[in-house]
Amino acid sequence: MSSASRTSAARRAGATRVRLWPALLRSLLWLLLGGWVGSWLLFALVVAPTAFRVLPSTPVAGSLVGPVLDALHLYGAAAGLALAVLALLLRRGWLRIALPLAMSAACLISQFGVSAALAEIRDQAFGPGGSEMVAAHFTRLHRISMTIYSAVLLGALALVALHAASDTPPEP
Repeated sequence: MSSASRTSAARRAGATRVRLWPALLRSLLWLLLGGWVGSWLLFALVVAPTAFRVLPSTPVAGSLVGPVLDALHLYGAAAGLALAVLALLLRRGWLRIALPLAMSAACLISQFGVSAALAEIRDQAFGPGGSEMVAAHFTRLHRISMTIYSAVLLGALALVALHAASDTPPEP
């Protein structure tokens, strides 16, 4: 094999590696984003409503839904950070970096702020000798939790559109 042939083969191998890296990053981005959107939709549309419909009491349903929501918040926090890094590596622009970071922060606030406060007062609100005032506070916190959840889900759907626009080749 001549030196020109070896150089040409090396260039082709290098070009394949260069194209492989962005494809790998995009695949990971779509896997993380799809997992986020899919799991959050499944929880909101199937898991939570079904738990409260079929389980014998609201506290029992809450004891199922709470840990699932904990896992979703932690996944959201990690996925948001990873998506921001991937957007940075793919040079997708500031919005595709900032939005998942904000969503990650919202997941952490919901998990360690709102959900923690809900868990702390749940028994005082609905247990034996529960207080109407504490129950009203629980309801307000639950509404905040649902608002954050909905905002993060809408943000994830917006990210789908933004990244789809980035992956769409320009028209000839």
